[in-house]
Amino acid sequence: MKKWTNILIYTSFVFLFIYLIRQDYVQPEIKSIPYLISSIVLLFSGFVVSTFSWRRALIKNGKTISHSTAIRSHGMSVFTKYIPGKIWVILGRASAIASDKDEVKKFSFISFQEQMIYLWTGFIISLIPSLLFVKEIWINLSLVVTIVGLSFFLFVPWFNQMMSRILKKLSKKDLNIPSMSFKSNLAIIVSTFWIWLFWTSSFYCFGKSLSDDFYWHMSFAFPLSVCLGLLAIFLPGGLGLREGIITSFLHYCGLDLVLSSTIAFSNRLCFIAGEVFIFLLALFQPKQD
Repeated sequence: MKKWTNILIYTSFVFLFIYLIRQDYVQPEIKSIPYLISSIVLLFSGFVVSTFSWRRALIKNGKTISHSTAIRSHGMSVFTKYIPGKIWVILGRASAIASDKDEVKKFSFISFQEQMIYLWTGFIISLIPSLLFVKEIWINLSLVVTIVGLSFFLFVPWFNQMMSRILKKLSKKDLNIPSMSFKSNLAIIVSTFWIWLFWTSSFYCFGKSLSDDFYWHMSFAFPLSVCLGLLAIFLPGGLGLREGIITSFLHYCGLDLVLSSTIAFSNRLCFIAGEVFIFLLALFQPKQD
């Protein structure tokens, strides 16, 4: 499996390079260095916490690994999100710790479940500012329906079975995604909330580093954009969609359109710096198990 894992890692670098050269980022004007430094520290911390979440998901499902291995498997595959098709995000870190095809399948399923919890908690966090500050009823209603639907799909067996049958008929494939226990996955849910807490706080500090008019509720544009970006299967890394959602949200909240787009696109570069950090951290982890 090591050969295919290496191929996947190298391929992800190619697509990351393609992604970067296609971008035309606006050069930001830094207003506050302390806020910028705080943003970077919080961002990097969120990436470290994301490895805890991955490790807890594996341990909960009977695969005990060291934190060093969790960092290595998660960090080495972080750029696979830039390969079109979100399956590579799930497959990348699973294949990094698997010894055969059966384990790849098993760990990919665990990775998928953890990603679904991560998505679910992100939408819950996004709902708070939406209900408070967004006046369009259809947006709030769509978020509520999405959260309720995901909640039932993840944690209610009969609803999960019904949706699985529907998906099987639509896709013509044997899809079996069993429901999960809320109680047994509580540790994973808490760890994913911490990821969002660090990254949303990081985005707030980043916004404040570029504008004094950036307020706390604007920072929730980040989790919403990431969650919708994850749902966009054919856009690598949420390419374009994430920035568009952040720009629209910030502009809706009162920021100038140019400033909104500057924050959105320059934050993507900052986030890539975080991905580089977790990749390098993974690269230098000792192979303990």
